[in-house]
Amino acid sequence: MTIPPGDDRANANTNVSDKTVYKLADKPWFAPTAPFIRSPLHTNDVAVIGGGIAGTSCCHALNQQGIGTTLFERHARLANEASGNPIGMLEPYITADNSLAGRFYEAGFRHSSALVREKLNGGAAIEAAFCGVLSLPATPRDDTRQHAILEKQSATAPDDNNAVGVQYLSVADASDVLGMPVPVGGLFYRDAGWVNPPSVCNVLAEKSVRQTRQKITQIMSHPTGGVQLRGHDGAVLGDFAAVIIAGAMETAAFAQTSWMQDYLVALRGQISCFSKDILDDLKVNCVLSHKGYLTPERNGQHVFGATFDRHASHTDVFDSDHAANIAQLGLALPELAQRLSPAHLTGRAGLRTTTPDHLPLIGPAPDYQAYLEAYPDLDKGRHYARYCRAPYHKNMYVCTGFGARGMIGAPLAAELIASHITGQSHPLANPVQEAVHPARYIVRAIKRGLIAPREITP
Repeated sequence: MTIPPGDDRANANTNVSDKTVYKLADKPWFAPTAPFIRSPLHTNDVAVIGGGIAGTSCCHALNQQGIGTTLFERHARLANEASGNPIGMLEPYITADNSLAGRFYEAGFRHSSALVREKLNGGAAIEAAFCGVLSLPATPRDDTRQHAILEKQSATAPDDNNAVGVQYLSVADASDVLGMPVPVGGLFYRDAGWVNPPSVCNVLAEKSVRQTRQKITQIMSHPTGGVQLRGHDGAVLGDFAAVIIAGAMETAAFAQTSWMQDYLVALRGQISCFSKDILDDLKVNCVLSHKGYLTPERNGQHVFGATFDRHASHTDVFDSDHAANIAQLGLALPELAQRLSPAHLTGRAGLRTTTPDHLPLIGPAPDYQAYLEAYPDLDKGRHYARYCRAPYHKNMYVCTGFGARGMIGAPLAAELIASHITGQSHPLANPVQEAVHPARYIVRAIKRGLIAPREITP
C-alpha cells in the first residue's frame, strides 16, 4: 500500500518514546484508532446497534464519559434475544494457567460485579443476588483444574484487588451451602451470584435515546465525516460521530463487516424452569455450576440448563431439550432431577454468538481489503516498521461474540470500546487487547497463507 504524503500512518512507528506505546506500535495492525473529536457539523452522539448486554453496556460506558448515545434495537424491547433470559450467572471464569481468555474474563467478572453492586447501592432497578456460586467438578479433569485454580488464587496476596474470593468446600460443607446433598466437593465463589439480564440492560441504557422496532440495514459515511444509518424502511437516520455494532450475529450483516460471518458462530441454547414448590424439603441457597447450572428462586421459578446446539437457528422450545437438561442436572443432583419431567417445565431458547477461539470481537472495525493490501507478506516475518498503521473503517466499532459469558464480558468490553473512541488508556494488558481485537483473524489468515488480496472480490 502506498501511503500518501502527510498521512499520519506514515509516522505511526517512528519517534516513539513511551515503552507501552512502542509495544503497540510493534504490531501496527492492532494500533488504536484516532480519538473522538467533537465537531459542530454533527450531533456527536454515537449510534449503537443492538439492545442486548453488549449494546447497552456500550451506551453506559460512553454516557459515563459524557458522550451521548442513540440505541437502535430491531425488537420492541431491549434484551429480547440471548440477553433476555430471566437469570444470568455472575460467575468468575478463571483458568488454571495464565491464558488470555482467563485474564479477560476474570477482569470482566470483577468489573461486572462492581458495576452491578454500584447500581444496586444507588437504588437502580436491577434484580440481582450475590448469594455465591458453588462450582462442582463433573470429571476428574475438572477436579484437577479446580485444585490448580485454588492454588493460583491462594498465591494471590490477600490485599490484591485482582483476587477473586474462592474457597474449597468438602462434600458435607458444599451440601450445607447449597441446601441439598451433592456428590462431590468443589469451589465456592462467595462474591458471585446471579442477575436478571433485562433489568441490567434497561438500567445501563437509561440515559440513551432508544429507537426500538428499528432494524438497521446499512451504514454509510457522511460528508461531514460522521456516520449515517439506513433503517429497514429506507429512512436515513442521524448524522452520528461513530457507530458501534453490538448486534450478535447481526454484526456481520453490513458491507463493512460481512467478512466476520466466517468467524461468528451461533449456538442455540435452551433453559428450563420449574416451580419452587417442586423442591419441598430441598433448598437452592446459591447458584450451582456443574456441567450445567441451577439458580435460586426468582419470582417463584428456578432456572437450570442449558443446552448447546451448533446446528440449529430456531428458538422454539422442545421437550427433548428439557429432557437433556434434566439428565444433565441429574449428574449433580439426582434427587432433584427425579422430581422433574419435561411436561411440567417451561423454558426459553436463544442464540448465543461466539467465535472459533471463544474470545469476543472488541474494537475498531478493520477494513478487510485494506488489511490484505497493507500487510500482504506478514508470513515472511519482516520488520514491523515496513508496515503502515492499521486501516479501519472510519468511526466504526464492533462488540460481539461473548457466547454464554456476556454478563461478565460485555461491560468490560464496552469500557475498552469507549477507550478507543475517547483516546484514553485502558488497564487491560496489551496482549489481552490484541487477543480480542477484531483484526486478529485477518492477521492470522495472512500469516498462515490462507488468504491473499487476489482472492477477494471487490
